[in-house]
Amino acid sequence: MKQFTLCTRCKFRYVTQRARESFTQEKMAGDALLCLHCIGELTGKVIDQSGSLVYPHEVEQSNRQQHIPRSSIEGCRPCMKKRGQ
Repeated sequence: MKQFTLCTRCKFRYVTQRARESFTQEKMAGDALLCLHCIGELTGKVIDQSGSLVYPHEVEQSNRQQHIPRSSIEGCRPCMKKRGQ
């Protein structure tokens, strides 16, 4: 079983491999001993659905792209009820 270290800033979350990768991508100085949440707080970024750190406006754009308008789905139950079928 892998041994994870506790975050040195918040003291209750663990430093994962993704947190270590984000630490080096953000070009932060020192050892990678921060969790993903603390790195996000320091950089002003948020965690998206895939677990990566992105700016808040980029998350909103990706959510809009993933949304499928109900009118594009043919034969769904709410549409059939509206048509009276």
